[in-house]
Amino acid sequence: MTLPERTLRHFDGDPPLDLARPGDRARALAVLLEHGDREDLRALFREISPAAARAFVARSGPRRLTRRSRALWSAVFGVAPAAAPATARELWPLA
Repeated sequence: MTLPERTLRHFDGDPPLDLARPGDRARALAVLLEHGDREDLRALFREISPAAARAFVARSGPRRLTRRSRALWSAVFGVAPAAAPATARELWPLA
């Protein structure tokens, strides 16, 4: 499973993505849910199911997405926005 060259611009300099690997799938979700445009998201959801993205937002959103993106994708997927870890504000101002 691969993403189009246009979408891979968000991963410039990173090792190639293999969306069959859970770590790469999580990295793609984190980057594209945060920075992707409409075409990037279409490409992502051709490769990754909405259920997998919903689970990512519910489970990893507080650590991998900004507060704004987490609120948006929580609303889109109908999951309760998870609170960021207690120390997140000290470590990441946008958490």
